[in-house]
Amino acid sequence: MNYSGEKSNKSIPVVTVYIPCKDYGHYLHVAVKSVLAQLFTDWELLIIDEASTDDTTIIAKQFVQKHPDKIKLITNDKPQGLQRIANQILKIAQGRYIVRLDADDWFDECALLLMAAKLESDSELGLVYGNYFYTDPSGKVIGVERRHKLWIEDVSGHLPPHGACTMIRTRTLKSVGGYSEDVDAQDGWDLWFKLVNRVKVANLEAPLFYYRQHEKSLSRDTERLFKARSIIMSKLRSKLEGNYTPSCLAVLPVKESYPGFEGVPYRKFGEKSMLEWAINSAQRAKGVTEVAVSTESPTVLEFADRLVEGGKVQPHFHVLRPSNLTGTYIPLREIMLHIGQAYFENSGRYPDIMVYLSLHSPLREPFHVDNAINTLLIMEADSVVSVCEEREPIFSHGHDGLKLLNPGRFNNLTYERERFYQFNGAVLAVWWEILRQSDLFGQRIGYVEMTAKESFQVKRSEDLR
Repeated sequence: MNYSGEKSNKSIPVVTVYIPCKDYGHYLHVAVKSVLAQLFTDWELLIIDEASTDDTTIIAKQFVQKHPDKIKLITNDKPQGLQRIANQILKIAQGRYIVRLDADDWFDECALLLMAAKLESDSELGLVYGNYFYTDPSGKVIGVERRHKLWIEDVSGHLPPHGACTMIRTRTLKSVGGYSEDVDAQDGWDLWFKLVNRVKVANLEAPLFYYRQHEKSLSRDTERLFKARSIIMSKLRSKLEGNYTPSCLAVLPVKESYPGFEGVPYRKFGEKSMLEWAINSAQRAKGVTEVAVSTESPTVLEFADRLVEGGKVQPHFHVLRPSNLTGTYIPLREIMLHIGQAYFENSGRYPDIMVYLSLHSPLREPFHVDNAINTLLIMEADSVVSVCEEREPIFSHGHDGLKLLNPGRFNNLTYERERFYQFNGAVLAVWWEILRQSDLFGQRIGYVEMTAKESFQVKRSEDLR
């Protein structure tokens, strides 16, 4: 790590802004100029060159030369990633408040003024963020993101602020140990769940920055982002107080055949049978204490026994469903209640949590199951469902015909208020108490996102490969 810039004799700045940049030299000048144009002028700017191979270093040094008392350059010989950069900056930041600006984005001129004023107005505030503009690659505004009003429209805590352009009290960030470096994405999620129960958080109505949409945007790598979220939730679960670990019964309802799709649990997906995939994903999940296969077919249970005998799966609980729970359209809640009661009669206790796992989701991984269980506990939800975001335009029937519900999709934008999620059938975690006393979901429903690939379901013979 190398520094470029002169030490200033001026007073300590109120705000530290830092801009990480790797091969975004063609955007960097816009980002830096937006800091220089701020109405609030009591800031320092740190530019971090992440081993760029373009003209990033040249452009950054030009700004340092023009504004040596305000701007410094840090050069990393090897890319460090956002989390390590943030902790790197945390060690040298002079400001009471700290905020990241991505090199391909830029501030509105009021951004620092509004966020700093909000934090100055209340010593209990630890974090503040605002809305933002979407732009195309050239910088043309194509939309405005209006976040749900915190604690008014959103009380779930499931909508963290953007990792960039969120201003944080530096002392507060240091008190929670900075950023976790074992995840390489979702710094906003990491920060949010560290701070949300420790300090007051506020969001502002005004759009505070311009969020450039382009093909290289890191936020488009959804599989990596979702994996990082699951790691963050796992870490949070490990920090929950107390010595009691809730018991969790994973439930696999298995129907042997469907019209035109016979012998489903025995059919091969790749090198494993569908039932083997399902049992393995449950038994390898850390949060699952017992697995139950429920079916109306004795032949399915015999096949499950052979999987155990062959060492392909571990021993598990079997439930043969009665005649009143057979057929095509049996409510899932009724099946789960029957399994929970059978588990009680076998073990002498009811499970704390029941997790439904679909036989038809062979790409479900153990970490997806754990993510749902961890989210159920951390978010204090009644239930948690696995979902896949609907990326296509959706219509509902209105007074004059169809009404488009998510027009942002025609600009390739997904506004927070236009997000739609489809239950992908892979995972449903619910407290036994909720399942028994109310319905399948309860009132407070949490969710974990999976990619379209991970959400794939085998519903026909043609889906097998």
